[in-house]
Amino acid sequence: MYEKKEKTAVLLLAPETGRLPEEMGGLAPFISGKSGGLGEVIAALCEGLSNRGVECHVATLNLRRRFQQESSLNDDQWYALRHCIDPQRIHLVTSAVFSDLSGAYAGNPLLTAAEFQKEIVNHTITRIRALNGGRLIIHSHDWMAGGAVTAYARRNGCPVLHTVHNVHTGHIPLSMLFGVDLRRLQPYLYLADDNGAACLDSQATAIKNASCVSFVGCRFLREIVDDHFADVAVVPASVREEIKHKYNHGQTVAVINAPAPGMYPENCPHLARNFGPEDDVLSAKRENLATFQKLTGLRVDPEAVLLYWPSRLDPAQKGVQLLEEIAQHFVNAHPGIQIAIVGDGVGTDRTHEEICGRIAWASGGRIAYHRFHEPLSMLGFAAAHDVFGASLYEPCGQIDQMGNLYGATATNRDTGGYRDKIEEMALQDYGAAADRGNGFLFRDYDAGGLWYGLSQSVAFHRRPPELREVQLRRIMRETRERHSLKKMIDGYLAVYERLNGNRPLG
Repeated sequence: MYEKKEKTAVLLLAPETGRLPEEMGGLAPFISGKSGGLGEVIAALCEGLSNRGVECHVATLNLRRRFQQESSLNDDQWYALRHCIDPQRIHLVTSAVFSDLSGAYAGNPLLTAAEFQKEIVNHTITRIRALNGGRLIIHSHDWMAGGAVTAYARRNGCPVLHTVHNVHTGHIPLSMLFGVDLRRLQPYLYLADDNGAACLDSQATAIKNASCVSFVGCRFLREIVDDHFADVAVVPASVREEIKHKYNHGQTVAVINAPAPGMYPENCPHLARNFGPEDDVLSAKRENLATFQKLTGLRVDPEAVLLYWPSRLDPAQKGVQLLEEIAQHFVNAHPGIQIAIVGDGVGTDRTHEEICGRIAWASGGRIAYHRFHEPLSMLGFAAAHDVFGASLYEPCGQIDQMGNLYGATATNRDTGGYRDKIEEMALQDYGAAADRGNGFLFRDYDAGGLWYGLSQSVAFHRRPPELREVQLRRIMRETRERHSLKKMIDGYLAVYERLNGNRPLG
């Protein structure tokens, strides 16, 4: 008889996910409720870990209504599916609190987080850990999956990697966590007073209790530790304090996000024409541009240069107000330029959706605005000449990677994750020592800065097509090498193995 090899499982905890790989179980084709880069990363992690033979589980919110809509299922079909398919490694947390929400952060996020954390603490961790003889590593993502979960894990000797995708936190009133034995967790909680109510600081508690804290970019970690943004309400004091503590004790790492191969333009199912770096890139992008223009109400013009904003309309971080300030003036000053915006407002605030809608309506077909819809958003990347934003700060950002994968340049502010990934374009034909770079950076967080960055991009995209074709193919190839799923999985596996006593997971 040979001794059975012991495996250590990994449990990913996240409020949202993109489309999961079939290896996760029969529910995988029906579970997708992403609202941003976090969902994409979870899907990519599940795919990459499964391909490496890691026993990977994911626990996420059961956004029933959202899942039904994306899978075109009515209530009867959904309930039949849930009662007939073994979920296997997909663990849905169900509650009437969030089942009808459009996304993880809609409704009351504090109440949603409390419901999520209660289920994970009281049932999910115990069940999965027991199935694996006690061998489990928890990988929590974002504040909603932190808080009581990471305190419970530390109290019970379960190693935790917590990934900071953004520095927001949630102050969950302790009364909302009724049913969790907070008395036993007391030493591990980071508490806050919110208008006289005792609350759990969910992000600070997660960082405090994690065995290791990972960041999705090197630059943003340094900005936090070096007290950047001290003059604006970006990083809560509690979160900065705990991050510095982990950093000073060597308990932080940086692993840059990578998109799953299923999102590459040669594989994406939402394009008018699929293509890769070895294809006629400009021809493929023109075909996708024409389809995108028809769907969005832009003037159909195969020679137009499309500048694409695929981010949420967030004035606190993404700088949408800077776009609103210059959009109409920019297309007036640059004939043949079009701007497309695909993204939702923040929470229930529709202010910037209405503003962008009014700008688009008045533009005469040169600017388009649509709320987020994944097929349209992905087609936008395939159509775009440049994918841009105007972030005040950015832990990682993934729109630049996606743009580069799809044969577009990237333009954004010189901060955080964009500083990590965007290199200024320089061409041999114009005096540089070698062809390099993938986009354009601007320094100032104001309308003038954004105007400058976009002007640099427009100048490049008005150069001869034979020159651009060569550069865009180069950018597509280099992005696949620099930000491959393999590199991201290697980075996380190295941390998992360290938390597993410097042993492989299986």
